[in-house]
Amino acid sequence: MAIKKRSDTQLRAETPEKLFPLLRKTGENSDTLWPQQVDLLREYAEKRVGARDLAIELPTGTGKTLTGLLIADWRRREGKGRAIFVCPTKQLVRQVVAAAEKEGIDVVDLSGSWKQWDPSAQSKYERAKATAVVPYSSIFNTSPKLIEADIIVFDDAHAGEQYVSKAYTVEIPRHLYGSIWSEALEAVAPMLPQERYQQLIGNTPGAGTRELVDGLVLAQRDDALPGLARALGAFARVDRSDRFAAAQKFAFDAIGGHLAACTLYVSWSKIEARPVTPPTFENSLFASATQRVYLSATLGTSGELERAFGRPSVARLHRPEGAPTPTSGRRFLVFPHLVPNADPDKLTKELIKSVGKSIVITPSEKEAENASTTIVPKNWTVFRKSDVEDSLDDFAASTKSVALLANRYDGIDLPGKACRSVTMAGYPGVTNLQERFYASRARAAAVSAERVRSRVVQGIGRCTRGPRDWALVIVADKETTTYLSREEMRATLSPDLQSEIEFGLDQSDTSLDDVRENVAMFLEQGKQWRSDPEEELARIRAAAVQHEPAEAPGLAEAAKHEVEAMERMWNADWKAASEKLHLAATALTSYPAVRGYQATLLFRAAVTIDKAARDANDEELAVRADALAAQAVDAAKPATWMAAFLPFQGRQALAPSAQLLSAASRLSTYIDGVGSPAKLKTAFENMLDGLSQIDHKAYEPALTQLGLFLGAHAFKPKGNSRTDSAWCWDETQWISVEAKSEHKIDGVIGVTDTLQVNGHLALVAEDRAVAVPEISAAVMVTPRTLVHKDAIAVAGGDSYRVTPDDIRALATDTERLWEGLQLLRNIKVASERTDGVVKLLDQHRLRPEDVLDRLTVTRIGEV
Repeated sequence: MAIKKRSDTQLRAETPEKLFPLLRKTGENSDTLWPQQVDLLREYAEKRVGARDLAIELPTGTGKTLTGLLIADWRRREGKGRAIFVCPTKQLVRQVVAAAEKEGIDVVDLSGSWKQWDPSAQSKYERAKATAVVPYSSIFNTSPKLIEADIIVFDDAHAGEQYVSKAYTVEIPRHLYGSIWSEALEAVAPMLPQERYQQLIGNTPGAGTRELVDGLVLAQRDDALPGLARALGAFARVDRSDRFAAAQKFAFDAIGGHLAACTLYVSWSKIEARPVTPPTFENSLFASATQRVYLSATLGTSGELERAFGRPSVARLHRPEGAPTPTSGRRFLVFPHLVPNADPDKLTKELIKSVGKSIVITPSEKEAENASTTIVPKNWTVFRKSDVEDSLDDFAASTKSVALLANRYDGIDLPGKACRSVTMAGYPGVTNLQERFYASRARAAAVSAERVRSRVVQGIGRCTRGPRDWALVIVADKETTTYLSREEMRATLSPDLQSEIEFGLDQSDTSLDDVRENVAMFLEQGKQWRSDPEEELARIRAAAVQHEPAEAPGLAEAAKHEVEAMERMWNADWKAASEKLHLAATALTSYPAVRGYQATLLFRAAVTIDKAARDANDEELAVRADALAAQAVDAAKPATWMAAFLPFQGRQALAPSAQLLSAASRLSTYIDGVGSPAKLKTAFENMLDGLSQIDHKAYEPALTQLGLFLGAHAFKPKGNSRTDSAWCWDETQWISVEAKSEHKIDGVIGVTDTLQVNGHLALVAEDRAVAVPEISAAVMVTPRTLVHKDAIAVAGGDSYRVTPDDIRALATDTERLWEGLQLLRNIKVASERTDGVVKLLDQHRLRPEDVLDRLTVTRIGEV
């Protein structure tokens, strides 16, 4: 080419917005910027050019990627330095590169191994002649090969936590690395109750044992760290061809010198070691950038972005008040589990066939495998994650196919005719052990709620990227159906999505023929759909109002202190870390919904100040640690997980609670009445058999027997509408247990059953002529996990649900307790026997408060 080119210095502009029309013409450029892009770019130029950390929210399909590329390219052209644009996956890197090239924005693809980078492309980035487009893993690793940049733009930042935390998390799956798992467990065994340790080393765990997660704050025991470091370091000795092991080696390199600042999450199937928030201040490439921009389709207000990226404060860039909200297509949601007399799996399969293609998104590979056999039409082509890693083009061009993707709620763009159906198969409530610990043991799910909400919203929108797109969304599992049925959760969503979900819930609670007719009408996209359905959707949308969660301001304030506390812990400034954690906990004082998370923060504050006390041999700090621990225990109720880690080393044991003394007193007497070991064995066999029955005539007496074995005054109250079994530890703690053992697993928990459970404690109080103790709960035992939206609305705050498996697991643990209790019959001194009972109940974690903890994990109206 003989064309003589000038230097590109003239391609500079006063603002990113003004740069857009100056970009090189490619024949495929966008005609103009959308109003929402213009609004945000102007706001950026006027107020946010100097922000170190800045979040920009634009709904899916409304131009956030181009907005981020323009900001990066403008700063680069202004001579501020190098620019990096970061994507979740390699496939998205290629997609962004293609989009940038269409707009005439100079970018280079630096994905993959740094050893295979095109030297010319690398040089363009390093000379600030082009923006580098890379995956998250190129930034967050122990030795980033990109040289420092002025600006780093993170696309899909709402999903960033999983990519950032991965660089600082050592995972030990038991089935793959059993010896490393065992070595790690042995290192921390002194931190665990003996009974829990025995559960973990067993080879045939029950469902409860397999799912249970312990959170060990490693600053609590200095003596555990050397052995744990040796165990985690063993990944360095695994064959180098093992890519997973290599990733764990690199993660250990990142955290190995700071294990005391980490938490070890221990479950039967996996162990994870990680800091609670990522220490990104250690990453020179990330920390040295002049500006970090976080692009998000669902930017929350609860501090999730700060926790995900380890930044104490992230400024927000909002569209002007009153600006119209951009839309992203139409979704028709169908909930097969709500359709009366329909087989949900068969209906899901039928709906997928009616569209001809679907993305099927699951939370895990295990659930993806299950979906492949239950809801994927026979003889259809199945695209797995590896098949679409580089491109979605083959799937987009295919027919009679599904893309079966585990934990891929982001990074999939299939607009227009590429795909008209999304199937959500599995509730994405937890994707790692920290989230599971928060959700179950710590009653702190609220801190992850923003992340869960983002996964669901993003999953629903995978095939509606633009305003003219439309797609059928099939919610194929009971838990996600219950989640979307909760009015307080829906209220946090955009009015458009609120209306689509409410419309879908209403239309699914009808006959199977009506559902089929409505789906056919939607897929036809003719005049019939444009009339009544769209009019109804418009009416629902007009009444919808979006609210942030009530606890969001507290969580956002706490996030700043949490991130700052991690930096203090990383630098072994334990006293300062404790002060920051206490500030974080204090920020949550006015928000009851996050009391469990507040208790977790208080406990960490207690552990870190205790660590400072040990290091300095400071008695005053030790007293402060005990006081914080006491606050944590109180705030955690009814959760009791931290009792296993108290008192701190060298301290006196806490006095037994009133309900524990009640149970111990009753069991001390009951021991003499159970008869011989053979009779006791028969009694347990009969009880366990009864708890395995569906017939209420066998189940209910077995429930009462279980209560007796746990030291309660257990009985079936007389009269109408009473609970099936009441467990009363005097007037200190009550549990009413309603057995819905005859429920069919595929049914729905309805209003009648819920209202019945709500009133049980009051009826027990009426019969006993006393007030209901403050520490009490009404429990429904049912195999069902799907709750009708009207039942959710009327469910009481002290009404919970458990499965028959949960009750059987409790009974099995109680049987092990009695192996020790029956040996106490030879102790004749009453006080000594009672002390022995107290000790055994504590060792087996079957104190009345532990029983309450186990039976109150899930409220009737929650997932």
